[in-house]
Amino acid sequence: MTAPLPVDAEREELVGDWCFYQRRGGHRASTDDVVTAWLAVRSCKAPPARYLDLGCGVGTVLLLTAHALRPCLSVGVEAQGESLAMCARSVAELPRPPRIEVVHGDLRQASGLEGFDLITGSPPYFPVGTGVLPTDPQRRACRFELRGGIEDYAAAAATALAPGGRFVVVFPSAQRQRLLTATERAGLHPRARAELWMRDGRASPFLDVWALAHEPGEVESIRFSVRDALGAVSDEYARARALLGLRRG
Repeated sequence: MTAPLPVDAEREELVGDWCFYQRRGGHRASTDDVVTAWLAVRSCKAPPARYLDLGCGVGTVLLLTAHALRPCLSVGVEAQGESLAMCARSVAELPRPPRIEVVHGDLRQASGLEGFDLITGSPPYFPVGTGVLPTDPQRRACRFELRGGIEDYAAAAATALAPGGRFVVVFPSAQRQRLLTATERAGLHPRARAELWMRDGRASPFLDVWALAHEPGEVESIRFSVRDALGAVSDEYARARALLGLRRG
């Protein structure tokens, strides 16, 4: 039996006949989730047998990726209570439920996670002390590194990732060197990097999405804007959404 939902939780359509829960006043699904799931799906030549989402939150990336790839087993790990309750309820209500498990735990201390062909992660972007902490506990945990940052995600992914597998992670472009240092220390090598501009014509990208592996190799470079110069959804982003089964918008 799943835990009670937050009082302001709303059930919303996600993809196909799969729905998810998010709070009206809490952390919301975003472009970050879509592009992480997109590169994860794009990076797989065949459906993975075992898929893991680290810090799965309300389950947006977990559900988008699992819906597109239909792994034999999908696992989400989440420590924050409200997010976990919403993710677990979403999974429990899926039609014709695939094998998706949601684990309550801190990814820095989780045990038994190994042999995954695909891993995703969307870490919080800000160390504590670099901004004003939101008063809402769920938003605070999603934005600030209360339980570790990219270094911890990289270490956990390196331990859980099977040979030949991919770890797909999103992080701000402005902190690119921090990510590269963290993943190098964990023994992970870049195999693809997608640079995302919020709008065509901007001076610099706002997000990088990386696909990393234990094995070194050539690095594919991908670039697109989420919106064109007039503010409409770009063709590149529309194709990314279509790969996941999402409508243009």
